[in-house]
Amino acid sequence: MKLTSLVPVALTSLALLAGCKGGPEGTYKLDKEAMKTAMKAEIEKMPKDQQGFAELGMAMIEAMDITLEIKSGGKYDMKSSMPSLSKDKDKKEESESGDWTAEGDKIKLKGAKDEITCKFDSAKIECENEKEKGKPGLTFKKQ
Repeated sequence: MKLTSLVPVALTSLALLAGCKGGPEGTYKLDKEAMKTAMKAEIEKMPKDQQGFAELGMAMIEAMDITLEIKSGGKYDMKSSMPSLSKDKDKKEESESGDWTAEGDKIKLKGAKDEITCKFDSAKIECENEKEKGKPGLTFKKQ
């Protein structure tokens, strides 16, 4: 077989591979450092008398855990554990399951109550803040 007859096959294969982008499937954890960086930027914009309470949110981020598992087949599971604001109560644990769809670099997570749009790449998922447009949302790091 001549080498020149393999060139078109090799070029076609490379073109197909270059067009393939990994999907969002995998396990992600809340990226606490990214969240704290975004929150610090928001706190600096606040009046000084409101910054102390907002800094309590920074401590909450450090104490919370959120795991997002994007499964093949269009399903996801999310589990969260957050400290209680009451010293008499244990931490609050929740879980949610739902469906996901991806188009380009966007992924939509549709749960029982809410639908959220996120942007993903091979290393992270960044979700919009649906309640406060323009404010930071959740950021997850692929494990």
